Amino acid sequence: MKATLSKPSNARGNSAKRISFYGAGALASGLAKSLAAAGYRIDEIIARDQATSLRKARTLARAVGARAATLDAAELECDALWLAVPDAAIEQSSRELARRLAVGRTAIRPRVVLHASGALSSTVLAALAECGLHTGSAHPMMTFVAGKPPSLRGVWFAVEGAPAAVRAARAMARGVGARSFPILPESKAVYHLFGAMLSPMLASELEAAERTGMRAGIDPRQVRKIMEPIVLRTVGNVLRQGAGKSFSGPLARGDVSTIASHLRALAGSPEAGVYRALASYALGTLPVKRRAAMAELLNGEKQRPARKRKSSRGRKA
Repeated sequence: MKATLSKPSNARGNSAKRISFYGAGALASGLAKSLAAAGYRIDEIIARDQATSLRKARTLARAVGARAATLDAAELECDALWLAVPDAAIEQSSRELARRLAVGRTAIRPRVVLHASGALSSTVLAALAECGLHTGSAHPMMTFVAGKPPSLRGVWFAVEGAPAAVRAARAMARGVGARSFPILPESKAVYHLFGAMLSPMLASELEAAERTGMRAGIDPRQVRKIMEPIVLRTVGNVLRQGAGKSFSGPLARGDVSTIASHLRALAGSPEAGVYRALASYALGTLPVKRRAAMAELLNGEKQRPARKRKSSRGRKA
């Protein structure tokens, strides 16, 4: 069945929706601020009963007009609750929340609970599903780091879970001007790997490039400025026309001697491994000329055993 993709829209009519967050890190901060700006009411920012967690929760709560609370003190009178805690803590947090909801409550709220992990499916919220809540996962394909949160307009959310949870997640995505698409629960790990290659792994490759630039004697204060135009142009080209049509340089030209000079220049450095891995991957996926010669250069030297020294024992004087 063909996936239906939701389109972004202005959703200022959502001011009656009440949303709370369990967690106050960069992801929770980005989501909460975007939802608040879109007209949603942020009720509570819930944190663990630890000084650092509570301090972050209070800071975020002030920014979005919410109340900061520990789980034991939380009112939980929201329409939807986001678990924006580290992946390793989601399942345990859902159990703690289920126990909290089960104590002295007749009408359970929230009715919808979402987690924001890209790698885990909604099955980690089984304890809450058993309480009769609608559970799901909704992960924005965006990087969240300390500082000013990114705009979510045009960002894609991968959603899965119970139908009511998916509907709520897609409505919130539309509310902040984002799009959404369905993801199979069993595909979450590969989906998250896709995201890792788009941001943290890309950052790792660019770090290797930056260090290589400094190895060439470029002023560290200028190296990123020099990188910016070509990096932005390359990313733009790939997104518009694909990597094959955007591929250039000595591999595309079949310039074996230049690749050899690169390997000599990087010999013994951590960046040499990055270069070899990327060049080897290009051999199998991109339009590389003189492929056999390139493969011999990249793999032959690496696999060639070191020559053994001849022993002088047993030689006649």
